[in-house]
Amino acid sequence: MRPPLSEEPKPEAPQGPPPRRRFGLARRWLGAVLSPIANYVRRYLQASVEHELRETRAHLHAVSADLRGLELRLDQTLRQNERLAATLARLEAHAERLPGLFGPRFDELEIKLRPLIAYDEASMAIRMRDGYVLAPRALPTFVTMLANATSGGLEPGTGEALRRLVRPGMTVADVGANIGLLTLVMARATGPGGKVLAFEPEAVPRSNLEKMKYLNGLAWVDVRDQAVGDKAGRLTFHVSDIIGHSSLYALPEAEEARTIEVEVVRLDDAAPAKRMDVVKIDVEGAELDVLAGMQGLIGKNPDLAIVAEFGPEHLKRVGQTPAQWFKAFADAGFKPYLIDESTSACAPTDAKAAARLVSANIAFVRPGGDAERRLLQR
Repeated sequence: MRPPLSEEPKPEAPQGPPPRRRFGLARRWLGAVLSPIANYVRRYLQASVEHELRETRAHLHAVSADLRGLELRLDQTLRQNERLAATLARLEAHAERLPGLFGPRFDELEIKLRPLIAYDEASMAIRMRDGYVLAPRALPTFVTMLANATSGGLEPGTGEALRRLVRPGMTVADVGANIGLLTLVMARATGPGGKVLAFEPEAVPRSNLEKMKYLNGLAWVDVRDQAVGDKAGRLTFHVSDIIGHSSLYALPEAEEARTIEVEVVRLDDAAPAKRMDVVKIDVEGAELDVLAGMQGLIGKNPDLAIVAEFGPEHLKRVGQTPAQWFKAFADAGFKPYLIDESTSACAPTDAKAAARLVSANIAFVRPGGDAERRLLQR
């Protein structure tokens, strides 16, 4: 039997670095080898991204600039469109006014192009805005004046004021109607449902007034061969060769041609049913006589309007002053308005202001009344 071998120590393996150390060495080695590669790769990638970012930022900046430019152009376009829209709106507004602007002018042209008509041996027919008026052929200057006037006649502003004052169905009076220039205006304004009293005591103008009435079919006009004053009766009437200048009062020697006797009535007695809405007075200085003879109508018709001719020379001839003339109307409760014949505008006036005028038509209305409101409407 063999004796047990003595256990001899095994030779030790050569000692190397411990595993953890070996790992650290390997990592350092790898780090030393790979770090430059990683840095290169990182720089490469970063450079590419930064390049892309720079290009992207540049592109975005360009886009932003383009957008700002586009926004500016859009703003300019919007402002241009707004200006264009405003211009179009103004043009539309002007276009809407064209019929009102040109319509009356075309009407005026059409009326004035109509020739004078030899109505009969004594009268010429002349077309005006509201119809035909008749003028004596023996007074060629007067005929020419009418032919050269606008279609509104010799007192166009007063005609317009009367159109505003007179309404359909009213009762009105034309005292000193002459050939009926303003009688025609009032008759058209009242219509067939109204009533027009036209007083004219002189034969020649009254004859033309009658012809005007029938030529235009104005059956509601009542032509009266009478003068109007403060008392009923018969008085001397002073006839002038200048049509429209005749009067119940004596005329300047150079104007007076002859005298006739005429019937005189008061408006208080002549008005039907004691009603009167508008009175036009043109009596060459006898206005206050007419006013005195219509005190009843003034009291019974609170919205009565009066349009009276004011002439300082006529008043001087009959011994009155402008202050007296205006005071008589004021005492009756009326407020005076001066009528502008070129525009028909009516402005408050008084004796002092009116005394500087050669002649004018004054509208008298009750303050705050409907007649005042109508008069001032334009």
